[in-house]
Amino acid sequence: MAQQLKEAMQRLSKSIPKGGMGGGGSGGSSGPNRAAKAAASATGALVVAGGLGYGAYNSVYTVEGGHRAVIFNRLVGMKESIYGEGLNFNIPWFERPTIYDIRTRPCNLQTLTGSKDLQMVTIGVRVLHRPDPRNLVWLYQRLGTNYDERILPSLMNECAKAVVARYNANELLTKRDQVSAAISADLMRRAGGFHVLLEDVAITHLSFSPEYARAVEAKQVGKFHDRFHFLITTYCHFCLSRLFEERKLKVSLKVEVKSCCLISQLIQPG
Repeated sequence: MAQQLKEAMQRLSKSIPKGGMGGGGSGGSSGPNRAAKAAASATGALVVAGGLGYGAYNSVYTVEGGHRAVIFNRLVGMKESIYGEGLNFNIPWFERPTIYDIRTRPCNLQTLTGSKDLQMVTIGVRVLHRPDPRNLVWLYQRLGTNYDERILPSLMNECAKAVVARYNANELLTKRDQVSAAISADLMRRAGGFHVLLEDVAITHLSFSPEYARAVEAKQVGKFHDRFHFLITTYCHFCLSRLFEERKLKVSLKVEVKSCCLISQLIQPG
């Protein structure tokens, strides 16, 4: 483009007359005509050079690592081909590339739901997801580039509530691995219908309502009081049994001493 501009300026400088305006009426009138023709020629060259530069700049695009591109054509619509990393070509104005990031990304959701025993549970789920590279055209036509914002929150909310409703509050704590595996299986099945691949699903947060927490605390305090009462009662029984045994031992000793005294008095001669 720079070379074409340079050539146009050279042609314009050559066309402008270097002599004076004298030499008769015909000479004076031919000078402005040649200057106008040269200006028009230079303007046309600039327009052509600008068009070529615009076409050259917009006919190539680069797909970065971990990305893929799909092409929309103004004549035929979406093209079925998916373009990989590197330098790619397209027709300016007629075609428009759209770049997709196919690397794994996280999505977090926290929802309030009910357990099997009607306890309110706040559960947080983290999902690592990425689009299926083979179905990017389908994703663009139906969901666009922000597909994760359109489908993942609703799917995660629905699957988490459906799985939590199968377990009671105690099982959510003792069977956390099973709960996470069930949520992962449901999410992968549902997201697969939208050509979204899930790399990992994990429970990041699990908490119960304040009422349930207070009830559990009261239950634990009650168990502690019952245990303390049992220990005190057992200790008292032990102490009493020891006391009774000691009193029995003392009584038996007194009886034996008295018996010995009587025997000794009988043995002694009158």
